[in-house]
Amino acid sequence: MARKQDRDSLRVDRVIDDYKLSIGDNGSDVQLGQGSKMNIAFGRGGSDVLTGGAMDDALWGGRGNDVLLGGNGMNHLDGGAGMDVLLGGAMDDTLRGGDDRDILNEGDGHGDVEGGKGDDILIGGRGADAFVVDRDSGSDIIYDFTPGPGMFDHLALRDIAPEELRFEETALGTRVSWNDGKSSVLLVGVEKSELAQNDFMFTDDRFVLQPAGPGADRLQAVSYAKNEGGDVSAPAVSGETNPSVAYSFDDFDVRYGSARDDVFQATDDRDVFFGLGGNDKLYGGAGEDHLEGGAGADVLDGGVGSDMLKGGDGADQLYGGAMADGLMGEAGNDLIYGGAGHDMIDGGTGNDRLNGGDGADAFVVRPDSGNDVIFGGFDAGPGAFDHIAFEDILPNQVKVQDQSNGVLVSWATDAGRGSILIEGIHVADMSQDDFMFSSVEGGGFVNNPAITYAGTELLFA
Repeated sequence: MARKQDRDSLRVDRVIDDYKLSIGDNGSDVQLGQGSKMNIAFGRGGSDVLTGGAMDDALWGGRGNDVLLGGNGMNHLDGGAGMDVLLGGAMDDTLRGGDDRDILNEGDGHGDVEGGKGDDILIGGRGADAFVVDRDSGSDIIYDFTPGPGMFDHLALRDIAPEELRFEETALGTRVSWNDGKSSVLLVGVEKSELAQNDFMFTDDRFVLQPAGPGADRLQAVSYAKNEGGDVSAPAVSGETNPSVAYSFDDFDVRYGSARDDVFQATDDRDVFFGLGGNDKLYGGAGEDHLEGGAGADVLDGGVGSDMLKGGDGADQLYGGAMADGLMGEAGNDLIYGGAGHDMIDGGTGNDRLNGGDGADAFVVRPDSGNDVIFGGFDAGPGAFDHIAFEDILPNQVKVQDQSNGVLVSWATDAGRGSILIEGIHVADMSQDDFMFSSVEGGGFVNNPAITYAGTELLFA
C-alpha cells in the first residue's frame, strides 16, 4: 500500500468504473457530482462544496465549514470537523454532522440523522426519521418532529438511561434533556401532551416509558432487555490483493479492486473500499468504514464502528459488527447480519436472509423487495425498537398472518408484491410499534385485531 500522500499536493478527479472519485486538498474546493455515476468525494481541508447526483453517493466534508448536497439516491453524508450544512435529498439517507455546530436536512425518505457533539439544527423532512443522540450530543434543535401514537419520527437514544430524561415545556416547544442537563433536544412546535411512548427508542435495550400525567417532568420505564444474538463476524481470510487504484490520506484509506477476486484487509484508518467485479472480501476495522462490493458474490465485514456496507449485484454476505451500521444488500439473494447497535437493514431486491442482532433495528422493505426472511434479531412487542419500515407501501396494502414457522408480513401494491417472514414469533406477540409506514404520518396497522396498541400511549395526557 502506498504511504500517506502529502495533504497539500494530493488532488484527484477521475472516473473509476461506475464511480466518480474526487479528493480535494487544503483549499476550498467545489466538487460537482456526475449524475450517471456514484459520486465518492472527500473535501479534506478548507470550506468545500460537494454535490452528488441521481445515484447513491458518499460525501465526506473533512476539516472546514462544508456544504454537502446528496441529490437523489440513498446517500451517505459525513460533515467531519467544522460547521457544516448537509442536505440529503429524495430517498433514504444517512447524515452525520461531527463535533461542531451543523445543519442537517434529510429530505424525503426514512433517514438516520445524527448531529454529533455540537449544538445542531436537525430537519428530517418528509418521511419517518430517526434522530440519533447520545450522552454528549450537545443542545440540538429539531424543527419537524411528528409526535404521537404511531411509529414515525423518533428519538434514537444511545447510551442514555430512561430515568435520566427530563421534560420541559417552553414557548418554542418541548425540551428533552439528559446527562444532568448537559445534552438536550428542543422539539420545536411540539407540546408535551403530544408525546407518546413510541417517540422514544432506546437503541441498546427495549424500554417502554410509562405515562405519568401532565405535571410530570420525568418518567419511569419498563425494561424488556433481551439478548438478540450478539455479534457475528465474517470468516477471516489471510493475505490481500493489490488494489487497482489506491489513495491514503488524512485518516482515510481508499482502495478500488478490479474484475478479479479482491481481498482488502482492515487498516488503522477509515477504510473506503470498492470491490468492483469479482467475488471480493472487504474488511473494515475500528473506524467508521464504507465498503461496497459491486458485481459478484462479495463478503463485507464492517468491524467495530458505525459503518456503511453495500453489497451490489450478486449474492452477498454483509456483517455490520458493533455500533450503528447501514447495510444494503441491493440486487441478489443476500445474507445480512446487522450485529450490535441501531442498524438500518435494507436487503434490496432479491430474496434475502436478515438478522438484526442486538439493538434496535429498522428492516426496510419496498414493493419490489422480494420475499425476505428475518431469522434472528427481531424483538417484537410494545415500544419503539426493532420494526419493519415500509417504503411506498400503505397500511391497507399489508397483511399479517401466522405461519407454522413465524409471522408472514406480505403486501400487494401497483408497483409490486412481496413479503417478509419473521421467524419464531406469533402475531399475538406483535404491537403497532413493530410497523412503520414511512410515508404516512402516524399510520397505524389496523387490519389484524391480534396486534396490540400497547406501547403507543400518550405520556403526559
